[in-house]
Amino acid sequence: MTYTITPLIAEDAICARVRELAASIDRAMAGKPYILLLLLNGALPFAAMLEKHLKSRPVVKAVKISSYAGMKNSGSVAWEGDCGDFQPDVPVLVVDDVLDTGATLDEVCRELKRRGVKEVRTAVAVDKRCCRKVPFEADYVAFTQGNDFLVGFGMDLDGHHRELPYIGKVVMADTVENSG
Repeated sequence: MTYTITPLIAEDAICARVRELAASIDRAMAGKPYILLLLLNGALPFAAMLEKHLKSRPVVKAVKISSYAGMKNSGSVAWEGDCGDFQPDVPVLVVDDVLDTGATLDEVCRELKRRGVKEVRTAVAVDKRCCRKVPFEADYVAFTQGNDFLVGFGMDLDGHHRELPYIGKVVMADTVENSG
C-alpha cells in the first residue's frame, strides 16, 4: 500500500480549538466532580491536551476500544479490559479521537448507562458526520471533516502516524504495474 499524507489541520489550530473546548467543558461542569474516560489508543493525544487546558480536575480513566482494521471499520466494537466502577451521580465525559459511524461512542455510552451513570457526555477531536450509520451526536467537537481517512493527533493507519502533531488525510497513490 503506497500513500502520502496531506496535512489538513495544523498543530497550532488544534491547540487553540482544544483550549476553547476545555473552557466550554469547565463552564458546563461548573465545579462538580466528573470522570474523563478516554478511549485508547486514539483519544490519548486529544485527552492529554484537553486535560492540560481544563481548570476542573476530573478523575481520569481509560479503556481500550477498537473498531478498525486497516482503513476499514470492522463493524463491531471490541472492549479490551474494563474501566472500573462508576457512581450514578458522577457525570462521565467520554473522549475519543474520531466520531464516524457512531457505533463506538453509542456502544460506550449505552454501557455506561447500563452501569448506572446518569449523565454521559462526549468529546471528539474530529466528527465525520457523512459516515454516520448510528444516529449519534457528540456534545463537544473540535473539528468536522468529510470522508477522508485521517491520521495524526491520535488517529492511525494500522498503528502508524498516530504520533503526528497535526491531522492529515491519507492519499492513496495510483499504482500502475509494469509487466516487463
